[in-house]
Amino acid sequence: MIGQARGEYDAPLVARRRSRTLLVAVCAVLGLLEAAITIGGVLERPDPPPDDLVALWLLAELAAGCAAAYLLARVLVERSRAAGLVLALLAPLGAATPAAVVAVVLLVSLRSWRLGAGAVAAFVVPCSASILVVGRDRVGLLGVLAGAVVVMVLVGLVVGARRELAEQAHRERELVVEQARSHERARIAGEMHDTLSHHLSLIALHAGALGRRDDLPADTVRSSSRLVADLSRTAHAELREVLGVLHRDEAPCAVPPAGAALLPELVEQHRAAGAQVRAALDPAVVADPDGRLSETTSRLLHRVVRELLANAARHAPGEPVELDVTGGERVQVRCRNRVAARADRAAAGLGLEGIAERVRLADGRHRAGLVDGRFVVEVSVPW
Repeated sequence: MIGQARGEYDAPLVARRRSRTLLVAVCAVLGLLEAAITIGGVLERPDPPPDDLVALWLLAELAAGCAAAYLLARVLVERSRAAGLVLALLAPLGAATPAAVVAVVLLVSLRSWRLGAGAVAAFVVPCSASILVVGRDRVGLLGVLAGAVVVMVLVGLVVGARRELAEQAHRERELVVEQARSHERARIAGEMHDTLSHHLSLIALHAGALGRRDDLPADTVRSSSRLVADLSRTAHAELREVLGVLHRDEAPCAVPPAGAALLPELVEQHRAAGAQVRAALDPAVVADPDGRLSETTSRLLHRVVRELLANAARHAPGEPVELDVTGGERVQVRCRNRVAARADRAAAGLGLEGIAERVRLADGRHRAGLVDGRFVVEVSVPW
């Protein structure tokens, strides 16, 4: 990012650049030392080559050292296969030998058998030719070359395997992070969906009351109209927030407040909207003086009760609702309401399915059905 590039630096990237620079420098120094030792050994022979030939040799070694440093940098930074193959061909020149060895190892580590074979061939052929041209201890030098090639191939395979394992671990970590982010977005969207459903149910109750009653005072009509407008704006804002949570990739926003302590407020909201709610809320659950209620269960109870009241308002508007929340070995929630003659069957059951799924995930029990002409939902969850 631009801000990060100006004010900060990427520590892993800087470390990689430093390690690459250090590797190129080490190979260059080792190459020059090898060239110097080789030329010095030749000059100490009883029959040293002419000075002109030695000068050309020195120039060739210096040029090979510079070219090797450049080509190795391209291999390390760009993973240039062509640069690696050319560098392998320069292996007989002492100044380029260390860099050529590193290039062959890197090309073999890419785990392409064709590329690896090409790199080994590019290294072996000129080195073998130079050994045969020199004509001294050919068998011994060819044996050393064969051993060096085997070691380079094995090291390259190990480096490639470790790179693949590191990349796989990185992909798995990214997948875990993405799954956690998606799960969190879905969870918060579910929370907001329940809150939105709650507000829409209150809007439906107020609008239904205004439509059925012609004798309401003007002040009551204005108050209900303002409340419907406020609830509509709140529902619209929450709907936009739900869509934003589902589509954006950054960390989601905070969830709406929820908990067992807010159950009385939830009941009063429905009563204020005109619903006939008889609620018996156990103080041991709502106030939780002993601290037995976990935060997860507390939020679950709020969501369950909110969905039950909203479900009753949607499918049985105007019918009395009986709500009992009691504590014991487990927390029990029981909601009963008469079935309206014109209940909305098209969307029936969707909210109850969500309740059942949440209760099941919390190691709870859920039961819903008709009992003596009333629709009864019973939920039992651990503390």
